[in-house]
Amino acid sequence: MSVAARMSLIAVLLAAGAGTALPAAAAAPAPATRARVERISTDSDGGQLPSASQAGAVSADGRYAVFLSRDPGGGEDRILRLKDLRTGALTRIPESLVYTQVTGLSADGRRIAYSDGNRYPMPYVHDRATGRTTQLWPARPPEDGSYELGQTAAISADGRRVAYTLGNRHGLEFASVLYVRDLASGADEQIVRLSPDAMVVGASLDAKGRSVAYGVSASTGDGMVGQVYVEDRVTGVTRRVDTGVSARLVQLSTDGRRVLFTVRSEDGTSASYVRDLRTDRVRRIAGATALAADGALRFVVLTEGDTLVLRDLRTGRQRAVAPAEGDAVLPGSVSRHGDAVFTSSAAGLVQGDTNGVQDVFVARPHR
Repeated sequence: MSVAARMSLIAVLLAAGAGTALPAAAAAPAPATRARVERISTDSDGGQLPSASQAGAVSADGRYAVFLSRDPGGGEDRILRLKDLRTGALTRIPESLVYTQVTGLSADGRRIAYSDGNRYPMPYVHDRATGRTTQLWPARPPEDGSYELGQTAAISADGRRVAYTLGNRHGLEFASVLYVRDLASGADEQIVRLSPDAMVVGASLDAKGRSVAYGVSASTGDGMVGQVYVEDRVTGVTRRVDTGVSARLVQLSTDGRRVLFTVRSEDGTSASYVRDLRTDRVRRIAGATALAADGALRFVVLTEGDTLVLRDLRTGRQRAVAPAEGDAVLPGSVSRHGDAVFTSSAAGLVQGDTNGVQDVFVARPHR
């Protein structure tokens, strides 16, 4: 299987799962009203780009966003850009190549975690303050395996720690080992090494990187099964936190106390839950698939029927963001203010969108 096909498989696994229903239904949300939507994937002067853009992410403070755009010259390379949403200024991140993937930003937008490469993806962190780009790779990878590629999986809010995976092209070994790099000390800690019939699918760090949540997708006689784990890196204790046959990780809260995940029942319906890691209580927050959330797990992006919505779990208020047209909508991330970044090829989200390709947008529910 090619690297491109493998990355497409990971996207499918992130969007899928099969599980059992959980108790404790959430209160019915208020009817959705339309959120204000702005296009991010533009030139610094606001002009639209001629090529498709995707894979957007926003910093927790809501000021900076990153997105990928196809080479306007028709090449295979994808250009990674950082945008100051206050001034409109664009910065091109170095070494954007064929297999570029966006992971996320530190809370202040200073550091960008992404994967990049021409033949295989490799994990990187770019510091926009110093202009330095760092490739992540352990000094001593496990000796009982072959490792030729890697991807960033998460960055902590303080920007000091980054989770990343190592693997190869053989079956599910694409992401078989999960590490956390301390950018200050340069130390790499191995979190888990999986067997060849399983792979890491998604990770999330708390604000300071003490706890790391990660998803595992394993091949069984009943197909692919998802599980969600959280490790306390100080105590070394790892626990499985999902409930049901299969689940998909969405987000670990920045305080490390709660984790959001989605399960899918055998009849094909989905529901999303939050587990309190202190009390072990599981709360059903929505009878829908959660795609992204802010660090406090207050604002959650959900797919409800044919609509992408942003729900405030504190007030129950929700805003319709965009039509969920198959794979036309891809989740990005959510700021602490509820600004949700997403990719869509839907027409009519903003005025003047005539380029006929995917763009990256931000929905602002409070502005």
